[in-house]
Amino acid sequence: MKGKFVILFALISTMVGTAGAQKFKPDTEEDNLKGPVKSMLTTIRTPQGRIVGQPVRNNFNERGYYIQNTYYDTLGNPVIIVAYTYDKNDHLVKDLRTHEPYSELLSQTTYSYDKKANTIVADMLGIADSLSSKTVYAFDKKGVLQSTTSYDEQGKETSAIEYVYDDKGYLKFTIFKEGENEIYKGSDKYRWDTDGNLAEKCSYYLTTLRQAFLYTYYYDEHGNWTQAYLYHVNPTEGYLYQVITRQITYFE
Repeated sequence: MKGKFVILFALISTMVGTAGAQKFKPDTEEDNLKGPVKSMLTTIRTPQGRIVGQPVRNNFNERGYYIQNTYYDTLGNPVIIVAYTYDKNDHLVKDLRTHEPYSELLSQTTYSYDKKANTIVADMLGIADSLSSKTVYAFDKKGVLQSTTSYDEQGKETSAIEYVYDDKGYLKFTIFKEGENEIYKGSDKYRWDTDGNLAEKCSYYLTTLRQAFLYTYYYDEHGNWTQAYLYHVNPTEGYLYQVITRQITYFE
């Protein structure tokens, strides 16, 4: 899936590749990373330097797949670790989410594949007081993600996302719905630069534009961006909203 929007920091497992393919695309390719990337620490700050959300370090194996993602607090202490397990065909089969520093197990997600239906089902089992849930990822015959549908522990549909692409395969729209009747809630519209990085994102509630952002980037010698400036814009003005940095290491 070209141009996947990678600046997402919700604590969810990343689904990549095709439901019917023998091999999934490496996460580095899905994340539009170039070269033998070993790890990437992403931090979001306000223009004044205050950290927003949780910094996250993605660790990759030499084939480019996630092996562990670590989420930190604003002091740099690990808070959540997600470890991934694959089968011999690089299909993601399980991830374990633990709370640090005591390695307390929070949840376990297992993944099952239905080649006939072109779907991947992620069953998340919450530990202790955590709720369980299920997410179904549906692909077309070419292996392009078409929708994700989430269900609560009673099997009731809670939300759905549809994905619409342009002629070049770049993500153009994401359409959000809620509830079993899939009531339309809004959408995001994307525009990408010639390097396959996000250039503009507009978010709508129903048909009303809620916010619009523009992105500019600085790159390292491998062609990967290491700093992004995110500008909030409206018809009359724009201002710097966030600064995103990525510390990238490479296999030798």
